Amino acid sequence: MNSLEQRGITLPTPRPAINQGVDNNNAMVMSHTNIYQDYLSQVMRENTLENVLIIPDPFGTAPLSAWIGVWSLEVRDITLHIQDVAKSASLIEQTITLEVGANLVPVLGLVPATDNRVAILIDDLEVANYLLTTQPLPATDSAEVQLGFPIINVTQPVTNTVSLAPGFYFITHFDRYNYALDQNGIVRWYVTQDFPSFNFVRIANGHFLATSEAKATYLNMYEFDMMGQLHRFYVLDNQFHHSIWQWDANTVIAPSEYTSGRPDALKSNEDGVSVVDLTTGLEIAYYDMALILDPSRTPRPTGTAPGEDPTVSDWLHINQSYVNTTNNLLISSGRHQSAVFGVSLENESLQFIMSTHEDWAEQYQPYLLTPVDNDGMPLYDFSRPADIQAANRDFWTWGQHNVVEIANDDPGIVEFMVFDNGNFRSRNDENSLLPPDNYSRVVHFVIDLNAMTVKRPFEYGKELGSRGYSSCVSAKEIQSNGNIVVHFGDCTFDENGRAISCQPGDSDVIDPQEGTEAMGNLLLQEIDAETKSVLFEATMTSGYYKNADVNGDGYRYDITSFRVYKMGLYD
Repeated sequence: MNSLEQRGITLPTPRPAINQGVDNNNAMVMSHTNIYQDYLSQVMRENTLENVLIIPDPFGTAPLSAWIGVWSLEVRDITLHIQDVAKSASLIEQTITLEVGANLVPVLGLVPATDNRVAILIDDLEVANYLLTTQPLPATDSAEVQLGFPIINVTQPVTNTVSLAPGFYFITHFDRYNYALDQNGIVRWYVTQDFPSFNFVRIANGHFLATSEAKATYLNMYEFDMMGQLHRFYVLDNQFHHSIWQWDANTVIAPSEYTSGRPDALKSNEDGVSVVDLTTGLEIAYYDMALILDPSRTPRPTGTAPGEDPTVSDWLHINQSYVNTTNNLLISSGRHQSAVFGVSLENESLQFIMSTHEDWAEQYQPYLLTPVDNDGMPLYDFSRPADIQAANRDFWTWGQHNVVEIANDDPGIVEFMVFDNGNFRSRNDENSLLPPDNYSRVVHFVIDLNAMTVKRPFEYGKELGSRGYSSCVSAKEIQSNGNIVVHFGDCTFDENGRAISCQPGDSDVIDPQEGTEAMGNLLLQEIDAETKSVLFEATMTSGYYKNADVNGDGYRYDITSFRVYKMGLYD
């Protein structure tokens, strides 16, 4: 019995497992387990705090990490101070509890390409310090290097450290690298390309889960830690192609589909949601959105990514799902319908659709929401074409990503924040915006399921104009102090500095003035949500223009970022 059954939650039927589950014989998992046990056995009684065993990057997968092997005669706390010798980076201070006997203490946050000092303190008194020298970061893009390490530039330094949320900026780039930056924009952690880089998430035990196209086309899921140790390897029957969300300690939810072909005649992908038990790796429920929404409604945006089968309909393209426990709903973002929608967790019945009211069949009309102001008064009259266009331009989301719950215990109320990419901002080309005239934004929505209304108390991003226009991916996270960290994760420009689309004609209208080359310049910001003032800003770029002749049809996806978090290295 899984944990959800123990709580009396009945979910839809899972798909039959073919080859899905935990691979207990995975070579990398077994190798990493042996490495850990071998190094632990090397820690001897003579390895006191003044004579520790230093083990840089023990698995060869997290170059800015190390273990210090120390033998302790008692349970005791020590404090680590980690900083480069030149003190160009922020000091990391971490308290560690030593157990009796051999200990492998993680050292995280080393600065690349320099000497780092690791000091050990007891009761604020330094008892030892050690020097660790690190190698440079991996190569960036060039004619010889594809999918290299990004070039990071701080474009607005921090002026008031107290105003920032605690932690480091964790970023994942499509098939490039997972890494973390400090408040100076200095890389303090990364894992090598042995691990998936795209849709990773930190789970309750402190480890990461991740899949990516580069790793068996999203059919292998990795569980790894900050030291670069692979703890568990999952084999999937159906792709986990977008955001993984942890429901409880043993359960995750991820957008999926019938990868090997649906049981009916519909050839589609990215139109379902899978619930998986982490202890077994088996699916315990599946939501088939082709049976809930309308696969015949014309998608906007649309498009088949390079390398995908053009005969398979990507009509919905779910990129994020989560559970709203207050109302027992599964909330999902369908990028290609430009809709966020909710279905009953237990009986799969549709509950709401947050989307433009255009082109929905009659049976879906009762589920569409009415935009209202803070007093509950309608903002638009949808019998008027001008109001439809105004709502499309200003209120609804288009091609959205990263729908994340804002906690609310009021029955009938659903709150979330979403990244509105803004593709087209219309159902027709005549009223659509070109990328240089468009913007992306983060938006807070509040849905009243009883009144079937939606209001928008907060938005941010219009201020940036096309500098922040991101035609795909992107994410944001609300911090404990109320700040918002946002990554405009696909800001791409031609050789003339003009904002461009990842797929002209599919993700945006065709711009006759755009150039023939593309380079990303992604925008990372931490903002004060009250004032919308920027507290920190950095950009990530490949630093190398791509074009169709050399790089093929996917050259516009130069560098993209799918998720961003702010959290501690040791959390």
